Amino acid sequence: MKHKISICIDELQAKYGDRRALELAGEMGVDAVDFSLLYYDNTLYRKSEAEIAAEMHALRDHAKELGIEIGQTHGRIIGFRNDPVHDAEVVRLARLDCLATAALGAPYCVMHTVTTCFMGADADPKLMHKLNFDMFTAILPYAKQFGVKVATETFGDAPKRGVCDFFGNLKEMLIGFNRISAAVGDLADSFCICMDTGHTNKATRFNGNPLPGDAIRMLGNRIEVLHLNDNDTLTDQHKAPMTGTIDWDDVLSALDEIGYRGNYNLELNLAHFGKGFEYETAEFGVKVLRKMLRDRYGDEA
Repeated sequence: MKHKISICIDELQAKYGDRRALELAGEMGVDAVDFSLLYYDNTLYRKSEAEIAAEMHALRDHAKELGIEIGQTHGRIIGFRNDPVHDAEVVRLARLDCLATAALGAPYCVMHTVTTCFMGADADPKLMHKLNFDMFTAILPYAKQFGVKVATETFGDAPKRGVCDFFGNLKEMLIGFNRISAAVGDLADSFCICMDTGHTNKATRFNGNPLPGDAIRMLGNRIEVLHLNDNDTLTDQHKAPMTGTIDWDDVLSALDEIGYRGNYNLELNLAHFGKGFEYETAEFGVKVLRKMLRDRYGDEA
């Protein structure tokens, strides 16, 4: 089986626009992309739903012409804050994320949990779980409506706060995920997990959190999409695999053990080597991942 290689094109979209970003991904030879929806809040998302769908359909068709699958999107990264006005806006925009994801032909939309970054290091655990529960139970009906899955992302530390993010603690994430899944009935089929190896690697500094490979084993087949990246455990570097401290042999072994069959998607900091090298940084990451998969599985170039 050939493993599909994918890359997040967020920074390429910001620099070159959506269509050119897809074309650059095609030039790298990837099979799929992780398409960012984060630039639409004050642009496309101010238009009608018909206009949103039409623009996304055009991009879907452009990707097909290039031979690229839009395997996943990235939607909400700022979750509930216990502010009724803000939280209602999160749900409204998440609905549009689900609509756009479906129109792009992507099966998954990745969204962040409620986070210590905004709620504070001393936030009440009960409040954190309640907000996260309320947020995802409000969003999942829209995922079902549009025929997509929402993937909640693993977290690491809370930058600038010097603590593990509340849901970066894997036990808390599992408690929350399982509670939401149990409460929503058949909507649970629209809910899964995105394993971010870099975030998970940063969380290992706190509370006995497991290494990325063991975290994958703990989360099991709840994982349906990936954000593959590496770091030094201290900062969210989003570097190419094999350039940080992660044991990638163990990560790939763990993915095999849980029966993972999805795209092997990179989420890299394309400005790691400075502005002007975004394409080269992405291309390098793709080459590293392709070599990893070829060496382990015999994948052809």
